[in-house]
Amino acid sequence: MSRKIYSLIALLIGLSMIIGACATATPQTIIQTVEVEKEVIQTVEVETERIVEVTAVPTVKAAGDKTLIVWWSHWANEPAKRLVIEKIVADYETENPDVDIVLTWWDKNPLRDAIRSTMTAGQGAPDITTFDSDVIEWVEAGWLLDLKDTLPWENFLPGVETDGTYPEVGYDGNYKLNLSLVTNMLLYNKDIFAELGIEVPENHQFTQSELVDVVKKCSDAGYSGIADAVGNRPAPGTWPAFYAIMNLVGPEMFAKYHNGLTSWDTPEIRQVLDWTAELSANGFLPASYATMTIDEFHVYFHTQRKACMFYVPTWYTGRSFKSVSEGGQDPNWHFGMLQYPLMDNAVAPNTYWAGFESGYAALSSSPNPDVAKDILRFAAQPKYGALWTAVTNSPSSYIFDMETDWPSEETLTAMGVKPGLWDWYWEEYNAVYGQMTPAVVPAARCGDFEAAVVAALNEG
Repeated sequence: MSRKIYSLIALLIGLSMIIGACATATPQTIIQTVEVEKEVIQTVEVETERIVEVTAVPTVKAAGDKTLIVWWSHWANEPAKRLVIEKIVADYETENPDVDIVLTWWDKNPLRDAIRSTMTAGQGAPDITTFDSDVIEWVEAGWLLDLKDTLPWENFLPGVETDGTYPEVGYDGNYKLNLSLVTNMLLYNKDIFAELGIEVPENHQFTQSELVDVVKKCSDAGYSGIADAVGNRPAPGTWPAFYAIMNLVGPEMFAKYHNGLTSWDTPEIRQVLDWTAELSANGFLPASYATMTIDEFHVYFHTQRKACMFYVPTWYTGRSFKSVSEGGQDPNWHFGMLQYPLMDNAVAPNTYWAGFESGYAALSSSPNPDVAKDILRFAAQPKYGALWTAVTNSPSSYIFDMETDWPSEETLTAMGVKPGLWDWYWEEYNAVYGQMTPAVVPAARCGDFEAAVVAALNEG
């Protein structure tokens, strides 16, 4: 099937990353629009073994006299992302037969715990690890290698280079390879909306008061307003409030509120918090909000279908666009997408919140630091950005050419990819978010503020 893909990329450059010290930050939005026409192959069911959380640090050895590189990665439960990383590893080993890369797949929280314990103990750590920009303490401890002069920044979209940097707290390097961009979306169950007679506005946007009415209708019919929970991740509980803050005050003030750089004792924040409290009082959250895990509340939305809506980033596809037997959704079930609710007196009604997800770093304890960094440099090729988008159905942070970099049908078929199954997803995404203005606001929170956010937004 031939169709047009419209890729609207949000890049906030010039945003001063203030982590730990919590100084001021001023974002500037730059928009890059790319229109291409290409046969699109999408990811579908992947036959792979069930992955479980790793709870012990494995002991590995290189084959023969090869240089051993141990790579620990998040995304244990996201097979499409695993396919991309495994392809990068296989390609690197083919071009460098003297290197043996051993991948171990983790869930994020156990991985972080293992990095802290092994780096503190001084033994057992990998060479390459998943890294999130908000874990500033790893940089402060000297655990990460500087990638500033390693990665080919010309291969990345404008602004990507600013993530994983901490100049305001005295670190001049860049410590993170980003493969993915993130759009923070709002999904809805079309079947439930039709059942309850809820009509979506032509502009895909309910007002602040209209969303309360939607939640009331859902709750009265036995559905929760949204699929959400904080059983094993604190961040999801903050999303409804932060989406509303972005809509109400715009990117510059959002960055200050989001990162604890200004007081929350303002009329705007009171408006948002009063609104979320009203939503909660009318059945917004699931009864299992405190206990469901991140994987479980995805299933709650797409398979159990107990919620009307779902606040979730574009990494939804990693956990949901996989085989039903692995906890993925039925590809024949199509959800819809919404713009953020229009808050009263909103200054950014057509803006969505964007950013980056987990990436990779090289650890300073590596006995082969040059090889570890070279692997990350190798992974930054445009063809792997195209592969990421084709296989994961998630936007890439790389610049790539659809004609020269897009993976061949033979390559995708060999990886378990079938054509066209998720085309409807991209069509919906382009219709709702393609004309909006993205704004990237990296996380740059002090520890005390992070705890306050969890207490106030996640725990009520």
